[in-house]
Amino acid sequence: MSPMAISWIAFGCVFGGALIGMLFRRIVPEHHLGADSKDVIKVAMGLLATMSALVLALLISSAKTTHDTQSNEVTQMAADFIQLDRVLAHYGPEAKDARALLYATVARGLGQTQSKKAYHSGILDTQATTASANSFF
Repeated sequence: MSPMAISWIAFGCVFGGALIGMLFRRIVPEHHLGADSKDVIKVAMGLLATMSALVLALLISSAKTTHDTQSNEVTQMAADFIQLDRVLAHYGPEAKDARALLYATVARGLGQTQSKKAYHSGILDTQATTASANSFF
């Protein structure tokens, strides 16, 4: 369902609730519309707002944790790649082919994560990436 459709549904529910509330105001006896009843409604709305804020905060925290985990995985992989490249560079020109194969393997893996528009480690477990990594080793 599109975000626009969801927003229209939410608008319809809120607007319909307001109309029903105006209708019920005429039906409800006058002694139920006193100050005590209004205070109870205020407390209930405050509780609802607090719970909504708590759920939203937990949602944001979960999204941040997921982003940080993925970012740390990518950073660690990049650091491992750089370290392996430096080790191969110490071997001199004899490791030129291995370094080129390492670059090709990393480029293939990055290309797969870019084409999916989202990163998770399962993306890199394809046959092409595994074959490229095995040929490198």
